[in-house]
Amino acid sequence: MKEVGYEQIAVVLETWDAARFGCKNFDKEFGMVALERLFELQPRAKKVFGYDQGEEVGKSHANVHASAFAGLFDSVFQMLGPDLEFIEDILHQVGHRHKSMGVSPSFFPFMGQALIFAVEKYLGKKLAAEQRIAWEEVYDSISNEIVKNILSSS
Repeated sequence: MKEVGYEQIAVVLETWDAARFGCKNFDKEFGMVALERLFELQPRAKKVFGYDQGEEVGKSHANVHASAFAGLFDSVFQMLGPDLEFIEDILHQVGHRHKSMGVSPSFFPFMGQALIFAVEKYLGKKLAAEQRIAWEEVYDSISNEIVKNILSSS
């Protein structure tokens, strides 16, 4: 996994905590905002959630996944630091799980855009340039590790 600097991690954690502040159902609400944005940016991602089986099935799966999405990032962000071996093991499992669900590696850049979109919505403002760069670097490091494991999982 590409090491990310402490400064970038600190910026991501600070803005993540600020986005979470004051929202009772942050995980579910944030996750749904991010997933809805993902579906706008990459409609093919809806198939992973069962939308090809009907709107009701897709919404049900998306609702379940929304909290897990935010919870995963919350956990991963808290684990970022000098001990990358542990987080690489976790991301290997995440990659394997995503592969079994039929997630295409091509969805990950769109998910990064959706993640930043949702963070900005919950912050109530656009990220400053240095904040956006930090988010992109941290997300790229995480998603590249997941994608690597999707591509190499058997």
